[in-house]
Amino acid sequence: MLTGSKTFFRVRQSVPDVKDRILRYGVVDPEGKSAVSLHTLPGECVLQRATLVRKKLSVRGGGGWRSGTLFCTHFRVAFVPKDSPKRDENTDLVFLEDHDVALASIEKVVAVGASRTKVVTANSTLKFAPEELLLYCKDFQVFCFLFDRLTPDTQVMEMTCAIARAYQPPRPGAVLAFQNSAMGSVEMKQFLSNRQRDTSMNWFEAAADWEAELERTGAVGWRVSGINERFEMAASLPRFNVVPQKVLDTELKNTFAHFSDGRIPRWCWRHPSGADLLRMASFQNDIYHERDDVRNLEALVFGGQRQCVIVELVEEMPTPADIHVARTRLRALCLGDVSLPVAVPDDKWLSTLEGTHWLDHVRCCLRKAAEVSRLLREGHLTVILQEADDRDLNCVVTSLVQVMCDPHCRTVTGFQGLVQKEWVMAGHRFLNRFNYHRDRDKEEAPVFLLFLDCVWQLWAQFPSQFQLTVDYLLALHDSVHLPLFSTFLANCELERSRHTKHLPQCYTPVNGWREGLLPPGPNSLLDPPLPPVWDWALQYSICKRACFIQPRPPAAPRPPVLNGNLNLSKVTDRALGSVFLLSHGTFSCPPQLLPWRAGGGATPYRKSHRRAPSAEESPAPERLLRAWNLTDASAPTPHQDPWEPLLPLLLAPCVGLWKECYLRGALQAQACCQPELTSCHLVEQLSQEVQRLKEALAPPSAPKAADSGGERRVQ
Repeated sequence: MLTGSKTFFRVRQSVPDVKDRILRYGVVDPEGKSAVSLHTLPGECVLQRATLVRKKLSVRGGGGWRSGTLFCTHFRVAFVPKDSPKRDENTDLVFLEDHDVALASIEKVVAVGASRTKVVTANSTLKFAPEELLLYCKDFQVFCFLFDRLTPDTQVMEMTCAIARAYQPPRPGAVLAFQNSAMGSVEMKQFLSNRQRDTSMNWFEAAADWEAELERTGAVGWRVSGINERFEMAASLPRFNVVPQKVLDTELKNTFAHFSDGRIPRWCWRHPSGADLLRMASFQNDIYHERDDVRNLEALVFGGQRQCVIVELVEEMPTPADIHVARTRLRALCLGDVSLPVAVPDDKWLSTLEGTHWLDHVRCCLRKAAEVSRLLREGHLTVILQEADDRDLNCVVTSLVQVMCDPHCRTVTGFQGLVQKEWVMAGHRFLNRFNYHRDRDKEEAPVFLLFLDCVWQLWAQFPSQFQLTVDYLLALHDSVHLPLFSTFLANCELERSRHTKHLPQCYTPVNGWREGLLPPGPNSLLDPPLPPVWDWALQYSICKRACFIQPRPPAAPRPPVLNGNLNLSKVTDRALGSVFLLSHGTFSCPPQLLPWRAGGGATPYRKSHRRAPSAEESPAPERLLRAWNLTDASAPTPHQDPWEPLLPLLLAPCVGLWKECYLRGALQAQACCQPELTSCHLVEQLSQEVQRLKEALAPPSAPKAADSGGERRVQ
């Protein structure tokens, strides 16, 4: 709860007594003035206001129009309804109220007049008084404000221009100014510094967090390594990683150079059947391999299992550029921008939706995650997801596999821990992919939003298997576009540590002077840590947070692993060797799958101490083929086994559009037009009420002569 003083901005509107009585706008005080209050954040300044404004409510909000006052600050565009209750000063601080929109979320400001429409920018000149103001946001929302006929034209034009100048246009460094305006005050820094994190979720920032995950999943034969605690081995990896127990840190240090950007094979999750899920980057084939390196690399890849399946994601999955193009096309289709001269006809809307290829990308991710889930269900093998840099598609597939197979990941706390583990700590480039600073246009790609869409597809087909709701997914989707959270404002844990902690240099004999970690001191209030996105109390009220979860039966205990690692704890090197590649739905054993076995590289390769089995000698195991032949064409049914994977239907009618997200701002559902008769002007409502009273009080008229006989007979 915020302690200290809070600022309030009060608007005093002086209007004639007669007009004030007719409009009945607000509560009339003895001086003939109405007061409207805006609850501001510490240090927030009001730039402009406009009275007698009506806001178009969304379909989820009940529809219709709501009267109130519109404010523009250097942080948000706030709308205060005239009938909103007075807020208690002791309530928790919330960044955005129900009718507010952050300036950083606005992408376009459109002014609609009687006969023209204009996109208003900071440098444009507005020569007409708008009747409507449309705010197109990056999260597919459209805010529509209708100015009253009694609102002065100068006030309308000043409000429109103030929003156009205040909202952050696409220019480098704009997000820094937005953060400073939102949390630059001393009171806000003190408030954020005293915030307590959620202790019910796993943050995966300490070694104990990873050990708790190993214990929760029942994984044995693995340990938590802190060799990268100072980010000396791999800058994009977290400080702690889970590796095979028999590989020592001194041996592990030499394996980082064999993988792109040092992203070695790392444990992610264990299926109750005994199979392990790993992820890694591509191999570096031009490095000379010593005998000990080969042994350590084999141990990392197999992880104590006898067989290993490498799933290559580059060939079958969309690239980040493809995801960005599809998202841009989807946005242009769903928003229905009134400032554009050409609109998509209704009879071609569905074909245009397919032409965006967004649903194709969603279907591809779900298909690949279902394939991996079926492999893990068979048990006693290692499944490794391989990507060139291990920072985009690996995050999507590993997360979807765990959502499909692990009931814990379908709860709110479990899902948040999953995102922390497979996205935040794993080094997904949130800052570059969302392009907050507008300086990474070529790297922009909403990969995380594609993952949220895939989760919604699973929720739509298996709603009873989830504790989290659509409201929760929408809240997380919208929070991405609010650049105030440390979760999305860095590319890896090292960058977050630089922002939240001091990193002085430390000297090591091997690496020389490097940056190290030092806990922040008591006077480190000058640069407080940004709040994580999981602090929902800063964004939503208690009532809205209550909609994030739905009743669900308690999770069943994990079944015991029959013959788990008991017979694999002392696997000899001779027992290892069955490695398969899963690509395009088929298994193969190419000679270049493991570079150290094939002898590839720029330098002469010394013969390995183990013989690489050929494709004829090592066919795909029958149980893998049996798992692969299991079809997912049947309709989703309730699972008797809670650990049975959720295999979604992938046919075209089954993978639909997330309407609650993409169509909530569409003009078809939220028409920006004059209010209907049920929400007409206050003067017109008063006139209609007076007319009804006249008709009710008027005496009955004399019957006509032609009908006088009939009237008498009726009486």
